[in-house]
Amino acid sequence: MQKFHSKIDWWVLAFLVCMTGLLIQLLLSMQAKGNISAYPLHTATYILTIFIIWWPAINTRYVIDNGKLIIKCMFLKWQIPLEQIHKIETTTNSVASPALSLDRLKLEYTQNGKDKFIIVAPRNKQAFCKALDLNLS
Repeated sequence: MQKFHSKIDWWVLAFLVCMTGLLIQLLLSMQAKGNISAYPLHTATYILTIFIIWWPAINTRYVIDNGKLIIKCMFLKWQIPLEQIHKIETTTNSVASPALSLDRLKLEYTQNGKDKFIIVAPRNKQAFCKALDLNLS
């Protein structure tokens, strides 16, 4: 089993840090005013939001195991048999995907007779391609 974590662009990380800082500042302001116990729903919402915005950064990964590429991002999961992947190429397409960077790889594969693609952003693209036994085109 080989595991690859998603590369995270600096601006994504900066957004996560800034949003977390803002939410913590709101929580600290509520505490200073003595409002935390008066507004438990707001407090819970802020704390839950912090966990949710960091979830993809911690959880997005690509696992190659038993002849399959398993892509996990938050509660989503894709399983693609390696023999169905027929092309891999670099891309900067910003379409929504399980990738936290714009330094991406587009994997083209066939599923149930239909051509599909998924975009990933492993930290080590060369090792990822080698593990898939494919060359970048």
